[in-house]
Amino acid sequence: MMKISLIICLLSLMVPSVLPVNESYKTEIPIISSSNDFNLLITEFGANDSFSRVIEVDINGIIVWEKTGLVAPMDAERLPNGNTLITEFGSNAVKEFDPLGNVVWQKKKLQLPMDAERLDNGNTLITEYNRGTVTEFDAEGNKTWEKTGLSRPFDAERLPNGHTLIVETDLYPDGYIREVDEAGNEIWNMTDLDAPMDIEKLINKSTGKVTYLIDEHVGKRIFEIDEEDTIIWQKTGLLVPKDAERFDDGRTVIAECGADRVIIVNEAGNIVWVLSGLNYPCDVEILPVRQPPKVEIVTPKQGYFHLRGRPLFSILNRTIIYGPVNIEVDVNSTSGVNRVEFYINDKLKENDTIAPYGFRWAPIISGPYTIKAVAYDYLGKNASVDMKVLKWRFHPLLILVPSALLLGIISQG
Repeated sequence: MMKISLIICLLSLMVPSVLPVNESYKTEIPIISSSNDFNLLITEFGANDSFSRVIEVDINGIIVWEKTGLVAPMDAERLPNGNTLITEFGSNAVKEFDPLGNVVWQKKKLQLPMDAERLDNGNTLITEYNRGTVTEFDAEGNKTWEKTGLSRPFDAERLPNGHTLIVETDLYPDGYIREVDEAGNEIWNMTDLDAPMDIEKLINKSTGKVTYLIDEHVGKRIFEIDEEDTIIWQKTGLLVPKDAERFDDGRTVIAECGADRVIIVNEAGNIVWVLSGLNYPCDVEILPVRQPPKVEIVTPKQGYFHLRGRPLFSILNRTIIYGPVNIEVDVNSTSGVNRVEFYINDKLKENDTIAPYGFRWAPIISGPYTIKAVAYDYLGKNASVDMKVLKWRFHPLLILVPSALLLGIISQG
């Protein structure tokens, strides 16, 4: 019953009167070339919990990541560490999920959260519809900033200058958008809107001026307006548009909730891509195509002589070790790191699942070796790196003294 009442409550706000009958649309992807590949992170509010989910799809509409079992999700954001921040309107919580779907952070006991944004400082900006607030919380859940006294806020964006852009429905179906400074003082506003639900601050490439991309779900349009209140672009005739984002090349992706689809339109307003058959899509985010992890061997240091693990000096671009050494790698991945496998001469020696990734290697037999590290993300993509090293068999003085003399000669010209 709780779920049903929440759905009725939200849809009464989102839909002008009666939700349009779902239509069947053909999925069309004929115009966007492979050079413009992208992924989309789509939030499906869902008619019930079994349809509530967040999915990541590629250019062909194939799901490459999915989080199900959510309770009326309203918003999702992919974080730089590969995790996903999801606003669960139905459970009054904002949760951060790792690529495997595990909760690694959450803020509970909210009052109908509509939107959440992870800030550059690591804090989280959360919009609460029922409390009429936009609040910044730190990692421990402590309040560090708040704007109160808002009227039905739906969306908030922290700007590079520290100001905050806030969308309020005000007296439905009117609307109000305001920009407040760090002290919470209003410095700009826009009124006479038709139930706005989302806003993006842009720099128009043609004019170089600041513009705003605004979603009016009752007005059935997405429009771009400059600071002089001149509309410079719009797409009309939409069925309950809920969210929009702009590609760098001028295309616009739109979550058309009432039509159960996500569309991409070009600058002329023509639809060039459609993903239909969704279940009340209420948020969409443009993502780069997932790339394999990047892995680099940081220890041993390439081209150095190592004495019991310590790099002492460069020696003719040869990597030489004497005694045990810690093999360590640095891994970067937008899809998380599942594990790193370490091989010596193509034989698996270590399978590390916890950062920092590495293991201690103490070769007994002297001679040449190949160190290889293979990093895997949570989607199964992998990347590898290798390094050729020489295990020195004689006393280290036999290489230290000649090397010191050689370096001295070189330094003297």
